[in-house]
Amino acid sequence: MKRFFRRFRFCHNLIRVFWQKRKKLFILGFSLGIFVFLLFYKILTLPKNTVEEIGLIGKYTINELPLEIQNLISDGLTEISKDGAAKPKIAESWTIENDGKDYIFKIKNDLKWQDGKPLTAWDINLKFSDVTKTVLDDQTIKFQLKEKFSPFPVVVSQPIFRKGLLGTGEYQVKKIERNGEIIEKLTLMPVNDRSKPKIIYRFYPTEDAARTGFKLGEVFTLREIVRLEDLEKWQRVEIKPEVKSNRFVAIFINTSDPHLGNKATRQALAYAINKDKGNRALSSINPTSWAYNKDVKPYKYDLANAKKLLENNGSGEETEVQDQPLKEIELATLSSLLPMAEEIKKDWEELGITTKIKVINNPNQEFQALLATQEIPPDPDQYPFWHSTQVGNITNYKSPKLDKLLEDGRKLTDQDERQAVYSDFQKTLVEDTSVIFLYHPTVYTISKK
Repeated sequence: MKRFFRRFRFCHNLIRVFWQKRKKLFILGFSLGIFVFLLFYKILTLPKNTVEEIGLIGKYTINELPLEIQNLISDGLTEISKDGAAKPKIAESWTIENDGKDYIFKIKNDLKWQDGKPLTAWDINLKFSDVTKTVLDDQTIKFQLKEKFSPFPVVVSQPIFRKGLLGTGEYQVKKIERNGEIIEKLTLMPVNDRSKPKIIYRFYPTEDAARTGFKLGEVFTLREIVRLEDLEKWQRVEIKPEVKSNRFVAIFINTSDPHLGNKATRQALAYAINKDKGNRALSSINPTSWAYNKDVKPYKYDLANAKKLLENNGSGEETEVQDQPLKEIELATLSSLLPMAEEIKKDWEELGITTKIKVINNPNQEFQALLATQEIPPDPDQYPFWHSTQVGNITNYKSPKLDKLLEDGRKLTDQDERQAVYSDFQKTLVEDTSVIFLYHPTVYTISKK
């Protein structure tokens, strides 16, 4: 027993002496171990950038990137709300002076470019014809218009860039791969937030090429696909449909054609089409817009009424512009809308009108009737599309009343007054039937599970 205690005291004294000589080293080593452990734990638990590989269809250059990509990289003076109204973004506010011809924007004072340099009014490089730009001070910029133009706050929502696609947005350009001027691949990285994914965009000239790239594993996701085809049957694929309310599919009618200048004939064509296929488009205004008028003539399917209008041959209405009754018609369309064209052909032949379908590559070709898709601008101003003086008025439609409404609508600054004008515009356009509105198209996002 005594031997045990002697050994115990010896070990105790040895440890005590060792501790006194080495305790600083032990404490330092222990503290360093804790620090290293916590550091590695933090690094391992930090959110990591995942990668999204997205396929888009179209040929784009540096100056013509899709708006969805531009908005990721940078911001405009304003941004567009869901109902199409402009609200502050880079600009914190703006005022309208000189009877609606001068727009003065106040820039937020805490904004920076992605390289860390402050953003000032001197950096706003927007240029418009017939508009004079004046920088009043570092935070104030003035645009002087020659004529009133109430959609101007919406126009300046376009993203602003410095040289090299340097912006103010959540993502910055990391790498661009091109074939000549055409971008084939674009890589974006989040500016500050590691929880956001790295995004790689690949651009394909056609839907067929995009589907092939998806099957080969070049991209994880395809966006805005119109035709699913065999991908619809793939088991490990997620498909999300989206109705594009900012587009409409319609039949544009050449009102200068001697057989189609009569409004009653055009209305007969409208009533003869069965449009009950969902996502109905009633006018040229986005249904989510503050200016949308839902109370326009819907032209529900009514074959009996269509035949009556056609038989009367528009008696008493514009008969001087129609030489002969309509017996046959040529419907031009793009290949993507060919199935819909076939359905319209059946409907019009039920009406007694022989219908020939012509597939075209360019919607600017001459036509009697054209089945096509059109983008809807965020502001209800549609002067370039329907005013009788504009090249964009492909239907050759002429209406003094409609011209006046379009002229007034882009000069008024009060939203209630503008709403009344564009409500009347929609009623007039739909009534005169230079265009037969059909539906808002559905596009698909396809992702691998």
